[in-house]
Amino acid sequence: MINKFIGEVDASEFGAGFTIRLDMAGQAELETQFGEFEFIGKVQLGLAVLSAKYMRAFLAVSLRDADGKIVKVVEMPDVPLEPIGKKCLDALALFRYGKDHETWAKEAQAAKPATSENPTKGMKA
Repeated sequence: MINKFIGEVDASEFGAGFTIRLDMAGQAELETQFGEFEFIGKVQLGLAVLSAKYMRAFLAVSLRDADGKIVKVVEMPDVPLEPIGKKCLDALALFRYGKDHETWAKEAQAAKPATSENPTKGMKA
């Protein structure tokens, strides 16, 4: 059974009992591969636009079989990539923020200032 409290997301497209779950070791591997301070943006953008490079890298450190062991060779199922990309984003957001990607993105967007007005407008030099 999927445990969202530890960031698991169903990945039954890969087989019975498969899940996607990122952990510290997986995050560290992605940081090493893509840059310590840049990987989150790269991976989120890459998964959102379905970059095969980032999706494969993410799955390589997070796809788990029914025993919870990371699958070393990722064979992509013959299904559209969009639902798998969304599941990867959900696993990433659950690991980092404790909520699915859609919820986190909405909250992050709502937290941004709504104005595009120049913050220095009216100030004297």
